[in-house]
Amino acid sequence: MKFFVLFVLLYGIPWAAVSQNPESVQDPGSIIQSVKKAQESIKTINYTLERTDTLVTGDTRTMRGHAIIRVDQNDSIFGFQFEAEREGVREKSIYDGETAYETDEGKKTYILLAKPSYVLMQPGGQIILTDLIRLDTSGAIDIKCRQDDRFFYLTVRYPDLKEYDVIRRSKTVVIDRATWLPAAVRNHQETLGKVQDLFFQIIEIHINEPDFSYDSSAQHFLKGYSARVPKPFRPLPGLKGRPAPAFSLSSFDGAKISSADFTGRPVLLDFWEVWCGPCVESMPKVQGLYDHYKEKGLQVYGIINDAKQLAPSKQMVKNRGFNFPMLMGNEQLKKDYSVGAIPQYVLIDKRGRISFVSYGYSDEMEGAVQESLK
Repeated sequence: MKFFVLFVLLYGIPWAAVSQNPESVQDPGSIIQSVKKAQESIKTINYTLERTDTLVTGDTRTMRGHAIIRVDQNDSIFGFQFEAEREGVREKSIYDGETAYETDEGKKTYILLAKPSYVLMQPGGQIILTDLIRLDTSGAIDIKCRQDDRFFYLTVRYPDLKEYDVIRRSKTVVIDRATWLPAAVRNHQETLGKVQDLFFQIIEIHINEPDFSYDSSAQHFLKGYSARVPKPFRPLPGLKGRPAPAFSLSSFDGAKISSADFTGRPVLLDFWEVWCGPCVESMPKVQGLYDHYKEKGLQVYGIINDAKQLAPSKQMVKNRGFNFPMLMGNEQLKKDYSVGAIPQYVLIDKRGRISFVSYGYSDEMEGAVQESLK
């Protein structure tokens, strides 16, 4: 319902016109081809967009921003070059066809991003609506379309990702019948009963304006701004070799687990959250370590700190068959173990000292475990 309410506010469409009198469109393929044909005529676009995200954590965020785009059919990454900026954030995201930059308009500095695709994760990049330039229906298992007197509503369904408990994946593209271009896009999926819904809507758009040009190769900030080198990311500074901070936590089953009971056995702590893709993706490897070395004395504990996600975390662990103990952490634990990014792994040796730390699963972890068991 929220999707259509937002759309009505934007375009003034009577709700009844959409919900009660949809006219079935028999051939979505012809609609898609018409959209792609219209997109082929685009040279430049200048637009303002509003985006509303409903996240699996239950949080909702709304952002608005502006983008200027020059289409480049030869570009293999996006198919266009752009400059984009979110309102209220003094940073710009820029892609010139080869390199992606993030500028700080306040400090007059810029950084080069390691991979151009990373630019879409930056504040300005979150305003970029790729389907506006290149409608993507690849990987679809079903496409349906309906229409009213002004819009086509193209719904694209994708297969469930059962290994990640991600279901009901779909994208709805609202196509303006006057321009044959997307006016709004909604990406939807559900994970363990939690909804992720990303809704993009065009507020204002100007296409192929004769007085507008955008030359992304003329990056004037390269002369006027100072290059900024990102500080190296050093996981858990100073923790390795120190005594492991003490804690007493409850397991998912309600049992009390105290670090005082760990003495004499190595312990691997896996800090994770259910909404963290890399955390869940790495968990089978952690399970493998537990299965292989538990008879030799290794203890493994998974720890979450997001109390709101306790129920779906329990469900995910059950669905995936992970059987090493899971604990509910707290803010003090996060502070004591410097949990600034996840997944984070901490190996405590038999003497109760931290012998290995890692952000992200490392192939070196098994060797560290073997060493701790000697």
